[in-house]
Amino acid sequence: MMVKQLRTQTKKLKLNNNFYKMILIKKYVSFASLIIILLMCVNVSFAQTKKIDSLVVEGIGQFKVTIADANKLSETPVIKDSTVKLPVKTIEINSKKVSTNYDVQPIAAAEMSGEPLVKLYNGLVKIGVGSGVNTKVTPYGELWYNHLRSKEYAYGIRMKHFSAAYTPKELGFAGFSDNEISLYGKKFLKEHSIIGNFDYNRNVVHYYGYDATLNDLNKDAIVQRFNLFSASTELMSHYTSAKRYNHDIKVSYYNLADLYKSSENNIKATGYVQTAISKEMMRINAMVDFYNYKTKTDTVNNTIITLNPSFIASGDKYKAVIGVNATMDMFVQSKFYFYPNVELSYNIFEDIIIPYAGVTGGLQKNSFKSLTDKNSFVLPTLNLLNSNKKYEFFGGLKGTLSSKIAYNAMVSYASVGNMAMFVNDSKELLKNRFNVIYDNAELLNVRGEVSYQNREKLRVSLRGDYYNYKTKIEMRAWYRPQVEITASANYNLREKIVVKADLFYIDNQYAKTVVTDTTSITGTKVVAKELKGMFDANIGVEYRYTKKLGFYINLNNIGNVRYNRWMNYPTQRFGFMAGLSYSF
Repeated sequence: MMVKQLRTQTKKLKLNNNFYKMILIKKYVSFASLIIILLMCVNVSFAQTKKIDSLVVEGIGQFKVTIADANKLSETPVIKDSTVKLPVKTIEINSKKVSTNYDVQPIAAAEMSGEPLVKLYNGLVKIGVGSGVNTKVTPYGELWYNHLRSKEYAYGIRMKHFSAAYTPKELGFAGFSDNEISLYGKKFLKEHSIIGNFDYNRNVVHYYGYDATLNDLNKDAIVQRFNLFSASTELMSHYTSAKRYNHDIKVSYYNLADLYKSSENNIKATGYVQTAISKEMMRINAMVDFYNYKTKTDTVNNTIITLNPSFIASGDKYKAVIGVNATMDMFVQSKFYFYPNVELSYNIFEDIIIPYAGVTGGLQKNSFKSLTDKNSFVLPTLNLLNSNKKYEFFGGLKGTLSSKIAYNAMVSYASVGNMAMFVNDSKELLKNRFNVIYDNAELLNVRGEVSYQNREKLRVSLRGDYYNYKTKIEMRAWYRPQVEITASANYNLREKIVVKADLFYIDNQYAKTVVTDTTSITGTKVVAKELKGMFDANIGVEYRYTKKLGFYINLNNIGNVRYNRWMNYPTQRFGFMAGLSYSF
């Protein structure tokens, strides 16, 4: 503090004259000298025990007051750790087994309480009535009756009737009737099941594809009726061990007869045996298929025998099926065929991306029943030949995008001999019935499928197919469209309201027609007549008033579109049906 005062007063002295400056200097020098002397005395007193009585200090001459510069210490403080780390000695433990006696008390196994079983009803009956454009009353009825849950057996019966009476504009009577009765039974043994079925179908159609303005025929003159009796029995094993010979053997029979004295009898036996060899599977499929086709003028017999052994190997990521299909066709002349049966797939990532590829082939039977199932308006007398799929290469991707979405995309290329196609019979006056012709063809198919399912609440599926046919003799693949798209959806709202929707699209088709040509030697020529593509949409709504009683309404062809699936055979236009269902 005194130093600051000295600096301040020294600055002030510079403003005064020399007289005052000398006085102040002497004054402060004397005061500073006195302090220094006192400090020295004190220091001496501590250093020596001898006392000093007096001390005189005389200063002579001029004294200049200066203040030394302050210097900052540059040393950095350092913390020194004074703790001492002592070494830790390892401790060795000699373990010894000590015998103890303890009796374990058994604990009862935990029981899981599952959801209560859904209440089942023995029977269900559905009845309804409908109508539509150019359609009179359309009755419908269906009945199911089944045995309830049992560990020993199961059986049931199903009956159905559906008919309609309608007449398209400028065409003949197009009424039809479908009647079905089906019985089934199943017996559960310790390691097997015995299954039996009996079915009877009675289907009535009319050849209405003619110009009714020129020929007004009675409906009895154009009627066709099919009666089908069929039965089957099956023995199926349920071995839990894969090393045992699991098997499934089935024998079936049917008799199909129409109104024009044409009939077909078929006896067919199929089965397989499968067992594990080391970590892989060996499977052998076998089939013997015999049919007898009779008309008013001819009888045809055909037997097909097939043996298909295959080796199935699978791992965490892959699956491989390697086999061969050996077939003998005993028709007019016996022929032997050998087809590959190979398929490989690999799971790239958690079932999301699974590429697959393979090659296969086989012999397809064309019988009176298989052809009438596709087209009910065929002639009673048909030329039957079996289609030979020489090979089919295929490959694609499949997988599941989530627990609810699955997809499949595939491309295939096949060579088919004697591919069956329907053509209008030009020899008949009305040309309202179809015959069957055959041609060799190459077929390219591109297919895509997507499905979505959210438990039982919502189910949606979409499928699209693109076909490219290359025939050898015929101008086109008759009645075979290039594009087919189908979509369906089912929505269940709290088990109270159920909505169903079905959508169909079929691309343009071509029908083989014969027209007059005066420039030709035969006087006729073949023309491919184009049939426009068709789109059909059906919607159904069901309201379940109680668990037993429900009401429904179905709307068919809501676009009221008139299209031909076969030439001169338009389908029904808009129609509806309403009814109820009751469980008992």
